[in-house]
Amino acid sequence: MENKKKERMSANKKTELVLQLLRGESLDELCRVHHVTASQLNEWRDIFINKGKDGFRKKADDHRLREAQAIIGRQAIELDLYKKKMELIRQIKER
Repeated sequence: MENKKKERMSANKKTELVLQLLRGESLDELCRVHHVTASQLNEWRDIFINKGKDGFRKKADDHRLREAQAIIGRQAIELDLYKKKMELIRQIKER
């Protein structure tokens, strides 16, 4: 038995397949030709109907959100350290 690594399909390719399906092309034929399961293609159809092409980009948005949260966390720590440093400087000057 041959081990084949599944390749990720781009949002554009998923959209193209879903549109072909919605235009009436055979589900079985699309699945066979493009090496996807019927359940996978039906899931993509549902995502496309509910969210459009952007529904396929969910993971990229999640990644950007995590990056932004990490940046905000670092900035909050830096701000806290800056405030403590300024307080120490103020206390030293008052002596």
